[in-house]
Amino acid sequence: MASMVTVEAPASSANLGAGFDVFALALARPKDRLTLEKAQSGIKLSVHGEQLPTTPHSNVVEAVAKAIMAGERVREGVRLRLRKRVPIGAGLGSSAASSSATVVGMNALFDLRLTNKKQIDYAGIGERFASGTAHYDNVTAALFGGFVLVSKDKSFSRMEPPHSLVLCLVIPRVKLPLQKTRYARSLLPRRLSIEEAVAAVSAASMMVHGLAVDSVEEFGAAMSGGFVDTRRSVMIPGFERVKKAAVEHGAAGVCISGAGPAMLAATKGNKGRVILEAMTDAFEKESVKSDGFITKVGEGCRVIEQKGSVTLAGQVGRFPF
Repeated sequence: MASMVTVEAPASSANLGAGFDVFALALARPKDRLTLEKAQSGIKLSVHGEQLPTTPHSNVVEAVAKAIMAGERVREGVRLRLRKRVPIGAGLGSSAASSSATVVGMNALFDLRLTNKKQIDYAGIGERFASGTAHYDNVTAALFGGFVLVSKDKSFSRMEPPHSLVLCLVIPRVKLPLQKTRYARSLLPRRLSIEEAVAAVSAASMMVHGLAVDSVEEFGAAMSGGFVDTRRSVMIPGFERVKKAAVEHGAAGVCISGAGPAMLAATKGNKGRVILEAMTDAFEKESVKSDGFITKVGEGCRVIEQKGSVTLAGQVGRFPF
């Protein structure tokens, strides 16, 4: 049995315009890195990188570790060192990355043999701790990678995206409420008109079909528009200008990543750099500073180092259920 493990967990983008609370995909970068080491008792956490709370009972890593120790009757303690690289409050699944890293790390360190459903359940505790509600789209993508479709009962399907798909992420430096996710959800209607419901089903179906036929164009077209981004665009100064600039420079589609304010553009080939510059320039014209990067769809949470036993590099999530 291992005495220490190190895990990497990816950022993720949820909703993707067409699939509110259902669709999400893992990003190849950035990633959180978490090292877990057995101790005699208790939980001790240190955090490096992005500024996060580290006082007792104030961090999702500690919350998830504590839940696992209670739920799985772990009698030993654990020391945790988090290297935080996924931006906080940007709409890139920051709490999901940290929560998922904790689940996969605890699973490996204590040989818990958690089912996929239990991994999702425990990671959801971190999401609830961070935002007040357990959203399973981001954590499922972070745990298992690729493009995921998540149902209410936490079962999920995983699909491989088009190989040529390239993702441009731009994060505007805008001030949002502390409870950003709750605020973003408050902007959405409780009920949809028949027209909006039909449009949502149509777009979601197109996105899945785009994946099935390996079409970046169809996948991207399904991302754009929809009832979620229509309402949440008020959070992002220059949203329409940035979206238009991305499309004019070759983006197949543009959407808000998760609860925002990050914006995601889908393209293929070598257009990513041009699109990224067009989006940041468009924000600049709105007097908004922004940061951006180019990535692809990535793998799920992985054990990258293990001491005390044979290294089990690779994805810890088990298939089938």
